[in-house]
Amino acid sequence: PPIGFSYTNHFQPTFITPMVSQLTSTVSRVCHSSKWPVLGLVALFVIRRILARRFERQKIEAHYATRIKVARKEREENIQWAREQAKQVDEAERKNIERMNFIQLKDALQSGEAKVETAVRVYYGLAVRAHEKTNCLTNIVKRALDEAKAMDERAKDPTFTKPRLFGIPLSVKDAVELEGHRSTWGLAKMIDNYAKEDSYQVAKLRQEGMIPFCQTNVPTTCISYTCTNSVYGTTSCPLSSSRTCGGSSGGEGALIGCLGSLVGMGSDLGGSARIPAAYSGCCGFKPSATRFSTHQLPEPIPLRPFGMPSEGPLAQDPHAIAEVMRAVWSDHFISDSDPHTVPILFREDLFEEGRRFRIGYYTTDGYIDPLPGNQRVIREAVELLRAKGHELVPFSLGDIAGQACRGIFTTSHAETGELMAAKLKDEPLPPIMAPLRTFLNMPLWVKHLIGWMFKFRGDKNASDMFLGISNRAVDIQTGMDRVFACRKNLVKKMKDEQIDLILCPSTLSPALPHASPMEMPLISIMPTLLWNLADWPAGIVTTGSWAERDEEEMEAYEEKGLVEKTIKKACRNSVGLPLSVQIVAPAFRDEMVLRVMLDLYDEMKKEEARSAQ
Repeated sequence: PPIGFSYTNHFQPTFITPMVSQLTSTVSRVCHSSKWPVLGLVALFVIRRILARRFERQKIEAHYATRIKVARKEREENIQWAREQAKQVDEAERKNIERMNFIQLKDALQSGEAKVETAVRVYYGLAVRAHEKTNCLTNIVKRALDEAKAMDERAKDPTFTKPRLFGIPLSVKDAVELEGHRSTWGLAKMIDNYAKEDSYQVAKLRQEGMIPFCQTNVPTTCISYTCTNSVYGTTSCPLSSSRTCGGSSGGEGALIGCLGSLVGMGSDLGGSARIPAAYSGCCGFKPSATRFSTHQLPEPIPLRPFGMPSEGPLAQDPHAIAEVMRAVWSDHFISDSDPHTVPILFREDLFEEGRRFRIGYYTTDGYIDPLPGNQRVIREAVELLRAKGHELVPFSLGDIAGQACRGIFTTSHAETGELMAAKLKDEPLPPIMAPLRTFLNMPLWVKHLIGWMFKFRGDKNASDMFLGISNRAVDIQTGMDRVFACRKNLVKKMKDEQIDLILCPSTLSPALPHASPMEMPLISIMPTLLWNLADWPAGIVTTGSWAERDEEEMEAYEEKGLVEKTIKKACRNSVGLPLSVQIVAPAFRDEMVLRVMLDLYDEMKKEEARSAQ
C-alpha cells in the first residue's frame, strides 16, 4: 500500500451502540430538566445523524477493505503462477527471445523459429521482474497460455495462414476493457467491475494474432499523471523508485520501460499514454480520437468533447507502434463496431519510407516553459531529423496554448466537479490522491478565491484556470468557442507557413516525485493536453536523458508561477532520467507522425552506434 495508508480491517457496531445509548440518555435528561427542550431535541437529532453517518461509512470502509484484500491476494497468486510458468522455459530459448525486439520476434513467430507458448512464458517472467521493481501489474492473464498453445497447434497445419501479429504478447491497461477481467479504474468501488467484452481495439489486435497476457496499474479515476490507488498501490518510474512513472497509463509505461512487454494498449486523455512514455523511457502514441472507438468508456469522462480521449499504444520502439496501428487500421472492423468511428484505413502513402516533410519546431509553447533538459532534446532532435533529410524551421504557437487552456477549464468544470466527486464518495484514497477529492468538493466561490490569490501573487496561468471555472451557460459557450478558435488559428498558422508537422516538448520536466503532480494545477500538462484539444495525433520518442549540464542550467530557470516553482524544486538530482520529444500532425495524418517517429528513432540509433565506435 502507499506509505501512510491504512484500511479499516473490521468494524464492530457494539463499540457504537453504548455510545449512542449514553448520549441519548444524557440528552433526554437535558430535555426534561432544561428550559429549552427544543434545543436538546435538535442536539439529539444532530448527534444521531453524525453517528449514523459514521456507522455507515465504517461499514463501507470494512467492505472495501475486504474486497481490496481479495483483489490483492488474487493478483499475488496469479503473479506467483506466472513466475512458475516462466521457469519452464529453457535458458537458451529464454535469452534468445529476450534479445529480440518487436520486429525480430514478429519474424521469428511467423517463420516458426520461435513458439508462441515460449514467447508468452518468457514475457510472463519479464513482466513479473518489472513488477517486482515498479509495482506495475494488476493482473496476469492466465488464459494467454492456453491461447498460445492453441496457436502453436494451428500453426502445424500447412494450410493455416498466420495473421500479421501472430503470437505477440500484448499488455493492457486496467482501464481498457478485457473480457472477463477486472477494470477498476483505480477505484475500490469498481473492484467487482468485470468487462463483458474486449475493447474494440483489443478485439481487433486479437484477430491479428496478438495475445493479451497481463493488465497494468492506473491512478484513481485515471485523471492524474501520478500512478497510485487504494486497490493496487503506487507504481514507480523504472529508473527511480522515488519518481512517478506518469499516468494514467502509468503501469504500461513502467512495464515497457522495464522491458516487461514489447507493446501495450493504454489510453490518452490529456497525455495519459504520452506522459508515462516520456517519464518511463519508451514510446507512446495518441491517434486522432475518432479513428479509435471510445464507445465502451464509462461516463463521466471529463473534457469531452473538446479534449477527446482515445486508446493508444505504448512500446519499446516506434516500429512496434507502427505495426500495431497498421494492423488496427487494416480493415473497417473498428468503424463497423462503432459507427461513430471514422472509417479510414492505414494510409501507406503518408507512411512511405523516404518521404520528406517540412517540420516546424519550438522549445516552448509560450505558456509554461519546460525545464532546460526538456528544451535541449528538442534542439538535438532537430539535427537528427535534418540528417534524415527533413526540413526543420522555427515555429511559434503565439498565444494558442494559453487560449486553449483558458477555454477548456471553463467547459470541463461546468458542473464544478460534482460528477467526479460523486465517483469518489466514500472511496478510500491514498494520501497522494487526497487533493483530488478536496478540489472536486470545493465550492465554486472557494475556487475563485484561490484564483484571485494566484492573481495577486502574479501567477497568471494558475489564476486563469481557477477564475475560469464557471457553471454559467454564457461562460461555457465562450470556453467552447475559445477552443475551436484555437483550432482554426493553429490550422491557419501551419498553412501560412507551409508546415506539415510539429516537433515540440513532450513534458515540462523529467519524471516527477510521486506527489508533485497533485501539488500543481492541471495546466502543468499543457504540452500534451493541447493536442487532445486540437484532436491531432501525437507521438512520443525517448531521445536522451537528463544530464549534469541540465542541472547547472536549471539555476537560471525562471520561477514565473506555482508550476515553474514546483517542477524546478522537484526535479533537482534528476541525472539519468529519460527525456523525450513529441511529434504532432493535423487530424487524420497519423501515419505522418508514425513516419517521423521512425525516422527520428532510427537516426538516433545510428548516431549512438557511430558514437560507440
